[in-house]
Amino acid sequence: MKKGKRIKPKFPIEYRLLITPKYNERTKETVTLVALRTVNEFSNFRYELVVEPEFANNTLRLNIHGLRAPQLTLPESGPALFQTEYSDLIGAYTIIVSKLDQEENAFSIKISNEKVTVEKSPNKKFVEIVTKVEEW
Repeated sequence: MKKGKRIKPKFPIEYRLLITPKYNERTKETVTLVALRTVNEFSNFRYELVVEPEFANNTLRLNIHGLRAPQLTLPESGPALFQTEYSDLIGAYTIIVSKLDQEENAFSIKISNEKVTVEKSPNKKFVEIVTKVEEW
């Protein structure tokens, strides 16, 4: 084995996607939280992950457009983050995460008020999907 040469994983995970039921205190209803964050943490600022969500025909497409500098200039470390909530999501859905270079990961999930189950994940993935806040 050669020294000094680090073996880079073929398909490094760049993003972590959380899909989980969440009780919304304000509206008093259970919603589905969809949150996407970078695996890399930033040391100076907490960037915003710029994502354009498109929802049609039981498919949620999350188009990643890049990072946006935070509005506050206070130093804070952490991952870049995007999150949104959807109400009335029950049943089978496809989640597609798309990067600027057109690379995509598609997941098949089932959503109930109690839990989210991942039915199918891509073999070559840059997104890791989790269904519990503790795993995020």
